[in-house]
Amino acid sequence: MEWSNQKDEYLVKLAGISKPPNPRVVDWEKEVDRYKIIFDSVPTPALLLDLDNNIEDFNDKCLEYFPDPGFQEKISNGKKFPVSRVFPWLVSPLSDFQVGLSRELNLTQTVDCARGRIVFQLRIKKILDLFENHRSTLVVMNDITAIVEAEEKIKRARDFYLTLFEEFPAMIWRAGTDGQFNYFNKAWLAFTGRSFDQEKGQGLLQLLPEADRERFWQSYQFALQRQEPFQIEFRLKRADGQYRWMLCVGRPFQGLEGEFAGLIGSCYDITERKDHEEQLAYQAFHDPLTGLPNRRMLEVILPRLIEESEQGKPGALFFIDLDNFKLVNDTFGHHMGDSLLVELGHLIQKQLRSGDRLIRLGGDEFAVLLDGVQRKEAEAIALRLLESVSNYHFVTPQKSFNLFLSIGVAIISEKLDIEIIMSRADTAMYQAKERGGNQYVIYD
Repeated sequence: MEWSNQKDEYLVKLAGISKPPNPRVVDWEKEVDRYKIIFDSVPTPALLLDLDNNIEDFNDKCLEYFPDPGFQEKISNGKKFPVSRVFPWLVSPLSDFQVGLSRELNLTQTVDCARGRIVFQLRIKKILDLFENHRSTLVVMNDITAIVEAEEKIKRARDFYLTLFEEFPAMIWRAGTDGQFNYFNKAWLAFTGRSFDQEKGQGLLQLLPEADRERFWQSYQFALQRQEPFQIEFRLKRADGQYRWMLCVGRPFQGLEGEFAGLIGSCYDITERKDHEEQLAYQAFHDPLTGLPNRRMLEVILPRLIEESEQGKPGALFFIDLDNFKLVNDTFGHHMGDSLLVELGHLIQKQLRSGDRLIRLGGDEFAVLLDGVQRKEAEAIALRLLESVSNYHFVTPQKSFNLFLSIGVAIISEKLDIEIIMSRADTAMYQAKERGGNQYVIYD
């Protein structure tokens, strides 16, 4: 894979992978492709932004609502550009969100787009690294136009909406000024599998897990007291006993004389969307083949070890290359090669301490971060890795064979740029390979 290719560089950056110190690493595209598949499968418009609120990527659903040719062309060519270019209405909430302490923000926004005037329920979420540092921002836009239109019908029709929405597919509820729930439509009762008498009053709270119950009740009571709209996500037990994530949108409604008469709202199942969000957050920092942390995670953890070294707690970085792995791929195929890499990851992990981090850089290269080790202990761990792998028999349907490692070790004992530490480990690894492999070299 040539790093001069601008598009490939962009896709690699999107997936959270930094450019390797040596272009021999060639197995990045698979990780990018899988990351893109997850991102594009989000069923509603979604954006990925950097910390300056520039668009890094968008999914296919965005183009159905915002078919801007220039928007698509620039991203395809690996160019970021400000979110204000296509989504000026996102600028203000994003600015407030960036400086706030909250991890996510939910709000409603009416937007004119290719599908007409659409009401979006916006979910803006910070993607955090292992140390809960804000690394990028995910924006998911849920089209709730039908729900809002239903609520407008309710306002116009007063209590007549009860007959209009008895057959409505969305889950509708209503509560009076006393906060007691006094109506649920057929869709709600079918979802929960319970009778109206079981749900009325505060009966529905029995269907929320304890962790969500108090949070929902506080938001609900706050909106009731202030006579204002609210929206919240919580888990609700379905008739089959499974908990499903729901988006609940509530609004105040008026009586015949225009007085505040209570709250009315709708819920819809967002479990799949929540699953996609979790997958995106995980995929940003993990290798899809082995499940190990990826290079992006290395760049998050390594600075912490460098900081600890200033306090007299040295560490070490290993760069590991599998000797002659190309022959395995050429002889048995990439599928068998992938299986061996997974098996190798498990084998190396067993030789490390509980606090050590094994990272897959890509291809047949791995890294290990050792926290709080002196030089002699780092050498002992490197030797243990060499012996455990060289003595292990990898078995394929065709034959059994041994593999060997070349390990480069950089001791972290002073404050240096992470690029310098990584370069030292890489240089030492190359020296180990040039000396015949199956050995470790410490950078001096």
